[in-house]
Amino acid sequence: MATVLPSQMRVALDSFELQMKRRRLIATIALVLLLEQSLVGISPFTNWTMTEANAQGDVLRQVLMVGILGLQFLAPANARPPMAVPISLLVLLGYALLTCTWAVDPEIAVRRLAFTALVIWILVRAIGDLGAVRTLNVVRATLVTLLVVNYLMVLLSPYGKHMATLEEAGNVIGDWRGIQPHKNAAGAVCALTIILFAFDRSRLPRLWSATVIVASLFFLIMSNSKTSLAMLVIAGATGAVMQLYSPRNRSLVVPIGVMAVLGLISLGVMYLATIQNLLEDPGSFTGRSQIWALLLEYAEAHLWTGAGYGSFWQIGAASPIYALTNDWVAVAVGHGHNGYLDILATIGLPGLLLTLAVLYVWPGVKLLYSSGISRSRRGLFSALMMFSLGHNMTESTLFDRALTVHVFLLIAIILIHRISAQSEGAHQALRSRLIHLADRRRMSFMRTRSAARARRDAPTHHERVPFSAHVEASAHQGAGAHSEDSIA
Repeated sequence: MATVLPSQMRVALDSFELQMKRRRLIATIALVLLLEQSLVGISPFTNWTMTEANAQGDVLRQVLMVGILGLQFLAPANARPPMAVPISLLVLLGYALLTCTWAVDPEIAVRRLAFTALVIWILVRAIGDLGAVRTLNVVRATLVTLLVVNYLMVLLSPYGKHMATLEEAGNVIGDWRGIQPHKNAAGAVCALTIILFAFDRSRLPRLWSATVIVASLFFLIMSNSKTSLAMLVIAGATGAVMQLYSPRNRSLVVPIGVMAVLGLISLGVMYLATIQNLLEDPGSFTGRSQIWALLLEYAEAHLWTGAGYGSFWQIGAASPIYALTNDWVAVAVGHGHNGYLDILATIGLPGLLLTLAVLYVWPGVKLLYSSGISRSRRGLFSALMMFSLGHNMTESTLFDRALTVHVFLLIAIILIHRISAQSEGAHQALRSRLIHLADRRRMSFMRTRSAARARRDAPTHHERVPFSAHVEASAHQGAGAHSEDSIA
């Protein structure tokens, strides 16, 4: 029996598929390790406050992240070009790097920004190699594993709940946290788990999804994380509405958006006195209003520059917070419990506007205008973005290293950029139209049309002068010229 040798094309395809399998395996490992660092971290049972030990642990996390980066460099690079970091994220990172030049401690600022850039690069590379379906499957599997571990910690270990210690506030004693450092972190993870299993479930059995959702909701309630519970309701409603949206109805986006903004402004004006009273009350928002007042005071004095990226909290005695107060806020608080105020205080008003544009506005535009994003996936991405948008009203996770809500927001943003770049939509049509206007053939067509218009405006057949008249006129002109020459 004759042996059939494989063709060169078959050998090339087999080699390509083998290299892609290796890249996907490495990308899966890198994504799982990054999620572990984001969800649990180095010291799962540490308290919520930022101490010097936490700062040293942060350095260890940076070393581990560099190890994950090195692992990704082991992936075969000749199978397919890796996904590039979206330009908008590069612009935001570039501006944050600029603020490091005037930071209180440039070394710490650059190190923290490098950590944030590292997280973005790892996510972009892993998501680019895995694709949307594999990425979401890995994230869901990691979340389910963490949920099981959290329940085991609550059932088998006293550390699964907040205990009565000197570091713990009295109002959190008994709240569930599982293996995570604080009940608010556990609550945010449970809410994100519910969102990921409620939208774009793909081929997951309904019973399996319902079981995970119920278990996550029960843990969320027992964690007593009010912000995550409230934002879960709002994010879920947003995702449900976005599943009904179609890019064909994009003409309604601008008027509805304007109406929503005007409505929010009207509500703010109507309840301005109530809002002011809440902010001035030291006990409102569990003491957060005292932190926000100090951040606003600093931001007012440094509106355009800020303190520099990551340079307001936990940088030693030079931290700007010590120039504002020396009470419990300076001693026990490691962030402003408001992502927008923290961004305002660190990279200024221009940085805040750029951050909102890059992390919410531009991905939102692509989400609304890209026809290649399915309804269920559009609901998932919008719910994740809305959860991050509201969660940062009372917690600080915006554009901050490997914090959980920030990582999940980045996952949604990177997937939006990846899918929208490969799909048709109004954003692609606008780009094609601009290119078409600059095309030479377009300019040639315009010149041809201009020439045709000139011919159309020329005199008609009845208006033309007969040829004989042209001959006679020429003859008379010649005779006149000769006579004038003779007279001269």
